[in-house]
Amino acid sequence: MRARFLAVLLVLTGVGTARAQTAADTADVILGVARNLEREGRPDAARELFRYLHTRYRTTPAARAADSLPTVAAIGSGRTGFVTFNTLYGGFLGVAIPAAFNSNDGATFGIGLLLGAPAGFFASRSFARAHLRTAGQAGIASFGTAWGTWMGFGLQQILNIGDKKICDQQFCYTQTSDGAPWAAMVIGGLGGLGLGWALASAKETIPGTATLISNSAFWGTWFGLALGRIADLEGDALFTSTLAVGNAALLAAIPAARAWRPTPSRVRLITAAGLAGGLAGLGIDLIANTDDDRVAIGIPAATSALGLLIAALATTNRRDLEGPDGGEVEANAVFQWRNGPRVKLAIPEPTAFQIVDRDGKLRTAPGARLRIFDARF
Repeated sequence: MRARFLAVLLVLTGVGTARAQTAADTADVILGVARNLEREGRPDAARELFRYLHTRYRTTPAARAADSLPTVAAIGSGRTGFVTFNTLYGGFLGVAIPAAFNSNDGATFGIGLLLGAPAGFFASRSFARAHLRTAGQAGIASFGTAWGTWMGFGLQQILNIGDKKICDQQFCYTQTSDGAPWAAMVIGGLGGLGLGWALASAKETIPGTATLISNSAFWGTWFGLALGRIADLEGDALFTSTLAVGNAALLAAIPAARAWRPTPSRVRLITAAGLAGGLAGLGIDLIANTDDDRVAIGIPAATSALGLLIAALATTNRRDLEGPDGGEVEANAVFQWRNGPRVKLAIPEPTAFQIVDRDGKLRTAPGARLRIFDARF
């Protein structure tokens, strides 16, 4: 449908494609038409052309230039998810703030929920209407709040903020604070909220960039925890390992997102494969019934890393997994010919086969298919 739409639109707008002798020239033509449609107040048609441009000509300079255009990024502004997240965060603040003051009164928590959730809803809704134009902006703003909350809690645990050392005549002991972790999460979350909202207001972020950064940070946290336990770390040292690797993954994801430019669907699919690998590793733990904690966490860590790697390789040539299979998208085959030969890692695809059994009856059997050769001229 989109290909037919493009052909009709090019004819209606009087653009001659005969002069576009290469993929880059064709992409420039499409980009020019899309920009004209956007200026003429036809954002839906422009958005459709931008989608087509990214699907079929993703490697061209025109497709890369289109990433910074508002219409491209505005596909799914993410406002609903942003408002939902901040409504829940408002409710969290309604509970966390009284807890930070060591309140034990149920009515106080009730008032906090009564005020916090509506405040989070209306404040985030107003901010989204005024400042959010892309799903990437919404993702960065929400991630900043969640990550700030986690950082506040982790630093409080590492630095023992709020704990008191009490000594008497015979021995000393440390008195932990019940309210300090809640206070740290509130301060960290509000700091992350302010930073995230400021970044969202200042710059339009590509949705795939925000998704990659947030997913990388949380995966880094998981691997930091796993590596810490494998190294037999405990207490503050384990928190330090977890926070350090998580923040390293976050920082590494920023330049990686700029170079890779993935779509949100691809990042989520890779994350799903990592989760599947981790759950498979947990299943191995249960079957093996291991008593060693380091082995018990090392197996899911290894299998989740393997799942991430396999998914990343399997989706290498599928930039927009939610879009149609365009002409520039390479097939999952060992030997390929796209303007020249190429050999790549191909992943077997689950397939249902129709076979004839010994009784001569046709039945369906599960199997796997591996493409050996694929060419397009």
